[in-house]
Amino acid sequence: MKNVLHKLSISTIFIFIFLIANQLIAQEPAVEVLSKEELKLQKLELKVKNLEGKVEATEAKIAYADSLIQAGIEMGNEAYEELKVIENEEKIFAKENNSQRKIKAKQLKKADDEDVKMFTSELKAIDTEYKNAIKAFDKRYRIEDKKLVKADSNDKKGTDKLKQYSIKLEDYLDALEIANEKLETFIAETDL
Repeated sequence: MKNVLHKLSISTIFIFIFLIANQLIAQEPAVEVLSKEELKLQKLELKVKNLEGKVEATEAKIAYADSLIQAGIEMGNEAYEELKVIENEEKIFAKENNSQRKIKAKQLKKADDEDVKMFTSELKAIDTEYKNAIKAFDKRYRIEDKKLVKADSNDKKGTDKLKQYSIKLEDYLDALEIANEKLETFIAETDL
């Protein structure tokens, strides 16, 4: 008997849940049904909106490409100017070092045995200073050469992107114009 009552109560619970679920489904608000014209209008408006978004995104990419080109040009100009400065500094240093070396060499020729050691060590110091300075100039040259390579890379990358996105922009603008014409024609024909 307990088994029968248990099965009956489970059955009652399932029926009760079924009735509640049925009532909830029946009370769901009706979905608005759109006519064919309204659906087509929505589709045309969505297409125009999507194309406008693509045009905007492509214009942003073109602006980024322009900024890459501009940054490359500026970086290249700065590097060229700095290379000129380094070259001038190196020429001045080499000239001064050479004159100091000549002076010490003359003094070494005229020196007696006691002063030869002193002038020889001064010549070695001048040579060491020259080698160290040339290393420093070479390091500065390498830094500016890297800037030139980066500037060239930015310029090339920007130019490539500009070409690529300019073509896309033209295509999107053409498609947008056609989509706007279709939308205007449809609105004029249906008077929505």
